[in-house]
Amino acid sequence: MDEVKSGTNKIKLSIDLRLITTVLMVIIIAMLVMWKPWAPEIAQDGRTIKVTGTSTVKAEPDEFIFSPTYSFKNSDKAAALSALTKKSNDLVAALKKLGLTDKEIKTNASNHDYYYYYDTSNGLNNYSLSLTLIVTNKELSQKVLDYLITTEPSGEISPVANFSENKRKQLESTARDEATKEARSKADQSAKNLGFKIGKVKSVEDGSGFGPIYSMAADTTASSAGAEKPTASISVQPGENDLSYSVTVVYYLK
Repeated sequence: MDEVKSGTNKIKLSIDLRLITTVLMVIIIAMLVMWKPWAPEIAQDGRTIKVTGTSTVKAEPDEFIFSPTYSFKNSDKAAALSALTKKSNDLVAALKKLGLTDKEIKTNASNHDYYYYYDTSNGLNNYSLSLTLIVTNKELSQKVLDYLITTEPSGEISPVANFSENKRKQLESTARDEATKEARSKADQSAKNLGFKIGKVKSVEDGSGFGPIYSMAADTTASSAGAEKPTASISVQPGENDLSYSVTVVYYLK
């Protein structure tokens, strides 16, 4: 009986060792597949290829910026300042009536909403009022432009068409996607032609920028005080602006 038990124990021990050995072999093989110790490590100074992908997207601007200015000259300093103050109050009231909010109307220049200097050549006190209006609605911007023409500002009153922050981010995301795809395509093509394959990414540098932004109409300069006041309405036509994006990628070659 003892010999039978001894033989049985030997068989069980043999089976256990085989099972353990098999499990260990499976684990080792799995680790080798994952780590690939036979593959040479990529040296930091290894062969690389540098490519730049670019993309430009076009879209209609959704933000219109007006910057009208008004001049006030008078030998009486108080009278000049009074005229400026009245003009500022009238402008803000009228713009709010059109639909602009406080955050869309900014009176700017030194001393809060105007700057001042004394002209010794003719003894006049000179004040200048400047406004910045940011309108995010095309129809409202048309009303603002029509109104500003009647207020006889000095200089250009046609708005600058721009992208709002939210729209810029949306367009930038689209442009980035296209630029990164182009960078990869360029790298694959160059590597193939040179007899290599593209490896891991070493570094990425990206950046974006708007294309040129213009006033929507170069001939909408308003008449200065005393000149003939324009009577025709000017149409707001923003056209399209460009947003460009570039991505420079350095790939390892293998």
